[in-house]
Amino acid sequence: MGWFKAPGADPSADARGALVRVLSADRAHTAGAGVYLAGRRLLTCAHVVNAALGLRMLSPRDPGAVTLDVSFPALAAGARQARLVAWVPPRAAHHQGPVADGSLEWGGDLAVLELDEEPPPPVGPVRWLDMRAGQLVRAWYGGGQPFSYADVQVGSCDGRIGYLDGQLSGAAVDDGYSGGPLWSPADGAAVGLVMGRITAPGGAFDTQHTVRRSWGLTWQSVRQELVRVGAAPDPGARAGGAVEADDSVRDMMVGPLHILLGEPTLRAAHSTALGAALGLHTRADGTAPPVEELAHLLCTAERALPTLAESLAPSLDSRGRAQLDRLLALGRLTDAAGLLSIAEHRGLLAKLDHLTRQDPGLLPRAATAALPYVELPRSLTAARLAPEDVPGAVRELEEWPGDGSPVPEETPRLPALLRVVEYAAAETGGIACQALQDWSGRVAARLGVHASALGERRADAARWSDRSAGTGVRVLVELSRHPKDPADHYRCSVWRMRADGTAARTAVEAERPRTGREIARLVREVAGGAEGAGQSVALVAVSVAPDALHLPVDEWDGAGPDEYVPAPLGEDFHLVLRCPQIRRRSRTGAGDLKRRWSARHRSEPLIADHRISDETELVALLKTTHRDTARVLVDGPPGRRTQLLRFCLAMGVPIVLWDRAAGEGGGAVPLDPPHGPGLHGPVDELPEKVRHFRVRAYMDPRVPVRPALVWEDAELPLPDELQLADPSEGTDHAI
Repeated sequence: MGWFKAPGADPSADARGALVRVLSADRAHTAGAGVYLAGRRLLTCAHVVNAALGLRMLSPRDPGAVTLDVSFPALAAGARQARLVAWVPPRAAHHQGPVADGSLEWGGDLAVLELDEEPPPPVGPVRWLDMRAGQLVRAWYGGGQPFSYADVQVGSCDGRIGYLDGQLSGAAVDDGYSGGPLWSPADGAAVGLVMGRITAPGGAFDTQHTVRRSWGLTWQSVRQELVRVGAAPDPGARAGGAVEADDSVRDMMVGPLHILLGEPTLRAAHSTALGAALGLHTRADGTAPPVEELAHLLCTAERALPTLAESLAPSLDSRGRAQLDRLLALGRLTDAAGLLSIAEHRGLLAKLDHLTRQDPGLLPRAATAALPYVELPRSLTAARLAPEDVPGAVRELEEWPGDGSPVPEETPRLPALLRVVEYAAAETGGIACQALQDWSGRVAARLGVHASALGERRADAARWSDRSAGTGVRVLVELSRHPKDPADHYRCSVWRMRADGTAARTAVEAERPRTGREIARLVREVAGGAEGAGQSVALVAVSVAPDALHLPVDEWDGAGPDEYVPAPLGEDFHLVLRCPQIRRRSRTGAGDLKRRWSARHRSEPLIADHRISDETELVALLKTTHRDTARVLVDGPPGRRTQLLRFCLAMGVPIVLWDRAAGEGGGAVPLDPPHGPGLHGPVDELPEKVRHFRVRAYMDPRVPVRPALVWEDAELPLPDELQLADPSEGTDHAI
C-alpha cells in the first residue's frame, strides 16, 4: 500500500487528532486527558472524572449520568459536553475494594463518555495494539500543546500494567496526563492509557529513589474492562485496523475498476476524495493509485466501496452503472464494504438519534411493520430504543438483503434498512419525514434501485401509518395489590395514550387501594375526557398479575349515584386484559409475541378444548403447526383452563378468549358462533364482537357466559414502557 497511507504510517503523525481534554467543572483548568474511541464515545480514567467533579480522586462511587465539558485541543476549538455512560471504578490492584490512600498502583479506573453531538470531522479514532515491553511511547498533557509531549519506554509489562521510564530531559508524565493515549510511533497505534506516576517518598532526595517512572494500563486490560461493562468499541470500526482481504474478490474488482476509472486523472480525483473521507493520507504529486491498490482498499477499509460509489454514481451511463452494480455485488462478499457510505451513515445516525430521543418507540414500530417476516435484532424487539443503541440497530439492518417484492428490469431490491427508514418517515410526518425520504431517495438512487420500487414501498408505509394513526382513544390501566390491602381493593394507575404516542398519566393517589366501582369511574372519566371521545369505542387495556386474570373487570360498574343506566366497563369500552408477567418468564416470549401479532390477519385460530389433552400437547402445537397462531380459544374446567391460558401467554399468543364463568364441565354456552363471539372473521373486529356479546349477556340472566379477552397489542406500550408526556401540559382529571 503506497498511494494510500494511514495517519499512523507517517512517522510525524501522532494521536493528538484523537486527544481529548477533560475540563474541571468551572472550566478553569484541565482535569486530565482522554482519547476518542468511535462514534460519539470518549475514553478516560475514572479518577479524571472525579477530579473534574471536585471529588476524592480515587473514589469508587459511580457519580451517575453527569455531564462534563471536554474539547479536542489539537483539532477543534471550543468546549463540548459529554455524558458519563460507563463507569469502571478504581479498585485495589490485586483484589476488589477501594484503593488505599498512598497506593502507587491500582486497577479498573476507566470511564466512557458520550458526546451530545457528533465530533468535528477532523477528529478520528486511533488504531489500537497490545502493549509490550520495550516499546517507545509518547504521551501528551490534556491541553494538547505540541511541546507537552513526554517520551517514555515500556520498561516492564505484565499484560495489565506497563511501567514507563523517561529520560532526564524533556517533559515528564505528570498531573493532567492521566487518561490520555500512550502512542507508539513505530507501530502507528495507541497501546494503552496513562494512569499515574510513581514519585519519590517525602524528605530528602536520594540517588536510589525512582526518577521519572510512571505507569499505564495496557490496551489488552483496557479492552477487557470495556467488554465487561458493554462499552467496547465496535470491532468493525476503522480504529480496529484493516479487515483481511479476500484475494479472489479483490482480483474480481480490478476489471470493473479499470472500466470505471481507467483514466488516471479521473482515478486520482476519486481516490483523493475517498482517502479524505476515510481519514487516509494520499499523494499530491499528480499520480493515481494502481487499480490493484484501490481494489485492496475497497475490500479492507470499512465503507470504502459505498463511499466511492457515492461519488461515481451521479455521472455514470448505463454501461458504467452495470459495472458499479457488479462492484457493489462483489462488496457484499467482503466484511468491510457495508451498505452505506461514510456520509450516508453519519447523516442517518444524526437523524435517527434526534427522532429516537423524541420518540423511543419509533424505530421498533417501524421495523416491526416494515419487516413482518424477519426476526428483528434484539434492540428492535423492545418497545423502546435508547439513542445509544441506534448505531448497533442500523448496523444489523444494513446486513439484511432487500425485500422479496418484485422489482422492474432486474434492478436491485430495496434494502431492508431503507424500507424501515421509509416506515419511520411515514410515522414521523412533517419536515422530519421529508428529510428521511430525501435521504432514502439519494441512497436508493446511488444503489440503482428503480424509482417505482421505492415509490411502492413508500406507499405501503403511508398506508400503514394512516391505519395506525386512526386507532381512537386508548386507555392503559395497571392493577396491583399489597398483602395488607382489603379484599376486593386494588391499587390502580391509569394512562391515556395521546395521538403522538406519549402517555398522560392521571393525577391520582396511586398508593390508595380502591374498589372496582371507584376504578371503573376513574376509567370512564379518563376515557370520556380524551380527545376524540365519543367518535368511536375506546380501548381500555388492563394489565394484571397472573393470579388476577379471573377478575371481573369488565363487570365493574362506573355509573354515578345519580345515573339511571348501569355502566359496566365491558359494555361501554373494548375492555381487554394484558398479563406481561407471564410472557416475561419465557426467554422467547417477546419475539414470539411480535411474530404472532404480525401474523394475526393470516394465521388460523386454535381451539384449546377437550381435544387437547394437556399443556404439553398445547405447547407442541404452538411450536409446530400453529407456530404463528395469534388467536386461541380456551375451554374446559377452571383449573385446566387456567393452566392452558398461562401457557398460551408464555408462548406469546397475543389474543386469548375464554369464559371466565365456566364451571367444571366447561362452558355451558359455547363461545363459538352462533351463540358466542368466536375467533373467526376479521381479527380487528373481535373486541367489538366481544363487547356486543357482553351487552346481551349482562341483560339476560339466562346467559351465564362471561367472556374474558386477552389482547396483547405488540404496538401498544405496557405501563412500564410508556413514554410520558410533559407534566406541565396537565392531566385531564384529578381525584
